[in-house]
Amino acid sequence: MNDIKDVKPPLDLPDFWWILWLLLAVIAIAAGIYFFLRHKKSAPAPKIPLVPELPAWEKAYQSLEALRRENLLDKGLYKEFFTRVSDIARLYMENRFDIHAPHMTTDEFLYYLGITGHLNDAQKVSLKEFLNSCDMVKFAKYAPTTNEALRNFDLAKRLVDDTRI
Repeated sequence: MNDIKDVKPPLDLPDFWWILWLLLAVIAIAAGIYFFLRHKKSAPAPKIPLVPELPAWEKAYQSLEALRRENLLDKGLYKEFFTRVSDIARLYMENRFDIHAPHMTTDEFLYYLGITGHLNDAQKVSLKEFLNSCDMVKFAKYAPTTNEALRNFDLAKRLVDDTRI
């Protein structure tokens, strides 16, 4: 029975376990930082305009003035004039009221304005008259007079005047 030996006392390795746990913690932190940086969604840089954005009414005035200077009516280009003045008014409405007016038919556009309350009744009537007149020239091959064209131009300008902030 001399070949049976007594159980050895436990090894005293606290420094080893402490170093192992510290090493595992460092690896976990490094892995966390790596995945955070790798998968971090960068926020888009703030968009800083170089020139302040012009208000919708001012853009519309500039476009109307540019159209007037082109003298399309003197050149007999009535259809182009009516198309352009209509586009200016529709783009103004889109920018001013966040309505996608250029992509709507006249009836859809007028219906939408009727349910939103952006315009009063007199403005709605004026806009309907303006758009229907433009549509007659653009799509029905109506031959307007210069006075009708100038009247439509004034209606577009008045629409901007009456609804600008």
